Amino acid sequence: MPKLNHIASIALDPQTVGKFYSTIFQGTYSRSLIGATAREGYVGLNFNPLWPGRPGPVGLDHFGIEVDDINNSFANAEKDYPEVEWVKRSGTRPYAQVDINDPDGQVVNINQRNIDKGVSEVKTGSLYLEEDSAEPRPRHVEYLALRTPNPARCSDFYRDVFEMTPMNRREDEETYNLTDGRVVLKLVPWKINDFDGMDVNRPMLDHIGFKVEDADKVHQEILDYNGRFPPMAAPCWLLEDREEDRNRAKHMKQIAPDSKYQYCDMNGTCFVTND
Repeated sequence: MPKLNHIASIALDPQTVGKFYSTIFQGTYSRSLIGATAREGYVGLNFNPLWPGRPGPVGLDHFGIEVDDINNSFANAEKDYPEVEWVKRSGTRPYAQVDINDPDGQVVNINQRNIDKGVSEVKTGSLYLEEDSAEPRPRHVEYLALRTPNPARCSDFYRDVFEMTPMNRREDEETYNLTDGRVVLKLVPWKINDFDGMDVNRPMLDHIGFKVEDADKVHQEILDYNGRFPPMAAPCWLLEDREEDRNRAKHMKQIAPDSKYQYCDMNGTCFVTND
């Protein structure tokens, strides 16, 4: 089975936002000289710095999938998706050996299981050598939403290349959902008219959905955590004060109608909570 093993954001202050996510969602926090990671037992939330030569903007940037046979993935991509290409990652990243683009241009890190553990220990402080929790923890990543112009074509790509499993959908449903058995990838149609009343985002990763045991309790914990910071420096805020924030929250709730709270962190990465 494939595994959606990390979600990466570009951050102005990786350590601050990494500590926020690891604290609120009860994950393992790890930092390097330049970045930070919060891992919730299955998915790593990676926060990379915005530095010269790294493309922006800040916020959600890419995600990674682990496969059993990387050459099989390449063969399937080459066979049916001529618009797809891949390139070896620079440096030594045990959780991201190759970059590949999907049919609409979203970058995905792909790596193969059973990589050299010595490399992992050097580069990640053993974070990615942790055993996955047998069952989802009370607070965990439930899904990742990607807005893309051609969700049907991309759904076929993630099924064929990564062997993710398509989930049942109604004939009139525009969103395509695939799962690795634990985390759902939501492929949502990107339409510029959907951004009426707010800044337009290009086709890109949209937000993260967290499943929690009690969304009201988590919300209070976020308020308490934010209280440690000056008002304009809090790591996260609820999308409710400005009209554009409310429009953005409504936009996200269309994808996740059961979500209870919609937030945005200090780098523009949005997420929802649902119990």
